[in-house]
Amino acid sequence: MSQDREAAARLGDSSLLRRLNIAAALGAFIKSPALTLRELRAVIGVSRPTAEDLLAELLDDGRVEETAPPRQARGAGRPARYFRFRAESGYVSGIDIGAHKTLAVVTDLRGNPLASHRRELDPELDAPERLRAAVETARECWRVAGLDPAEITGAACGVTGTLRAPEGVFDVAVSQAGSGLTPYSLPGFTKVDVAATLEAGLGLPVAVANDVKLAALAEQWKGAAQDHRDIVYMFAGHRAGAGVLLNGQVHQGRHGAAGEIGTLPMLGWESAVARLHARGAELAAGSASAAGREGELVIASAARQDPESLAVLIEFAEVLARGAAVLALAVDPEIVVLGGGMSRGGAIIAEPFRRELDKFTLFPIEVVISTMGADSVAVGAARLALDTVLNSLLEVPGIDPRS
Repeated sequence: MSQDREAAARLGDSSLLRRLNIAAALGAFIKSPALTLRELRAVIGVSRPTAEDLLAELLDDGRVEETAPPRQARGAGRPARYFRFRAESGYVSGIDIGAHKTLAVVTDLRGNPLASHRRELDPELDAPERLRAAVETARECWRVAGLDPAEITGAACGVTGTLRAPEGVFDVAVSQAGSGLTPYSLPGFTKVDVAATLEAGLGLPVAVANDVKLAALAEQWKGAAQDHRDIVYMFAGHRAGAGVLLNGQVHQGRHGAAGEIGTLPMLGWESAVARLHARGAELAAGSASAAGREGELVIASAARQDPESLAVLIEFAEVLARGAAVLALAVDPEIVVLGGGMSRGGAIIAEPFRRELDKFTLFPIEVVISTMGADSVAVGAARLALDTVLNSLLEVPGIDPRS
């Protein structure tokens, strides 16, 4: 963006230069806990009068406010005035729509969590009812946080399925209105416009993305992979899935299908998941309350050293690891994160997964268990919504804010 500002100055386009300077100043505040006027000048390279003018506009807009100086900055003499980005000048919401639940979270514009709300769902629920439940869950989450719907400035949702963009349109971040779902989609979701339905219910645009990819994003943002940029995320739950982050960004691929290696029959993911569910169903026989908890039952049974449950669980872990090895050989990640409900089995599933992964990779790869738990998809959706809102705040028409 600095090159754009220099070009605008050379051309004498004062209006464009001012918009670029405002974006640069706001970006500086977003990246820093607090800045003085002197520090703002140094970061964006403008004169003191220009910096004062930019700061005054951001204060008037409510995006920036004066704040107490950092502890280390306090001392004798007149203290410098510090200013900070107002994280509470907007809020974003992340929504997870799954087979057995819908979950919503809400954060401020720094990503600080304010509230979450979960609702259990019947796995056979049709698409309109499932989407209606998701809308109600999100609105209840906002109510718990003490927020009016008008204060929500961005929202995103993770859904089960591979997203594809409308014909002739592709956005590497999300699939918007008119999107479709392919493998593993929820009942009836291939026949509804998910984004448009959520938008109508929530009263604001909603970005829709694959749930596993959002879970991977959450792990890099707030979870087990915060110190890493190149990540393979393996989802092990009611189904198996994978997501890839390269340089901290979700890798979507041309059609949004990057990481969907579970569709390869030779990997055997589908049959391994089926055997896991079948064993869980045997353990759950006669218990209505165990529906949807088949994986947990197998883990608990394996922990008691039941031979059949152990064999099924180890097979599942090994099959999943072979898929992880394919991705690891393709992208050479720093770390593999094992997430989803089955990851709660800890070492019972992680150890056979590690052993099998080591057989097929050229270098040892660290394997860690997810720390996000059931919130991962909703938190990843909040991150997507947050990025969308912040990018829009920094946008100058005709100018790429990343330049």
